[in-house]
Amino acid sequence: MKKIPHGLAVIAATALFLAGCAPAAEIPAASENDQDPPVAADEDSTETGETGDDSPEDADFGEVLGVVKINDFTTYAITELRNCEPLNDGTIERELELQGFGEHEGTPIQIDVYKQMVAGSAGNEVSWSGPEGVFGSSDIASITWAGEGDNVLGSSTLVDGATQSEKIMVGFDLQVPAETVACR
Repeated sequence: MKKIPHGLAVIAATALFLAGCAPAAEIPAASENDQDPPVAADEDSTETGETGDDSPEDADFGEVLGVVKINDFTTYAITELRNCEPLNDGTIERELELQGFGEHEGTPIQIDVYKQMVAGSAGNEVSWSGPEGVFGSSDIASITWAGEGDNVLGSSTLVDGATQSEKIMVGFDLQVPAETVACR
C-alpha cells in the first residue's frame, strides 16, 4: 500500500520535471496527480529548463529513467542506469546492484543502490554523490524491489562521507534494466 502512493508521487514529480522541459500544452495534464511539491532543481528554478531557451544540460539528458529526491526538497533526474552483475563472495550476497547517473548544472550525479544480505543479515545500502557532496548509508536502507521488470523504490538516511557529521534523506524510484553488465 505504501508503494503505490509513493510511486504515483514519483510519477507525478517526474511528469512535472519533464513538463518544465516540454511545451506548455503538457503542463496541465501533469499537475493532476501532484501529491508532492513540484519538481525543483534548487533555490533557482531557471536550470530546470522552464523557459526552454538556454538549458543545454537538460537537452543532453535524454530519457528520464528514474528520480532521486534529497531531503524532500530537491529532485534529480537519472538518465543512465546500470544493472550490475550482483556480487556473491560468500559474505555478501547481492540481489541487486544498481548504478544511476545524471547531471545537474554541469555536475555529475550518481546513486548506487545495493539490495543485499551481509553474513546472512539484511545489509541494504545506498550511496549518493551530487551537489550536496558524497554520502553513504548510515543505517540499513529501505529498498523495495519485486524482481525483474519492476522499479526499485527506497529511502535511506545518508551520512557525509568526509566528516560523518552531516546527514541527508534520500528517496528514489529507478527503473531496473533487464540486462546486467560487468561493473567491476
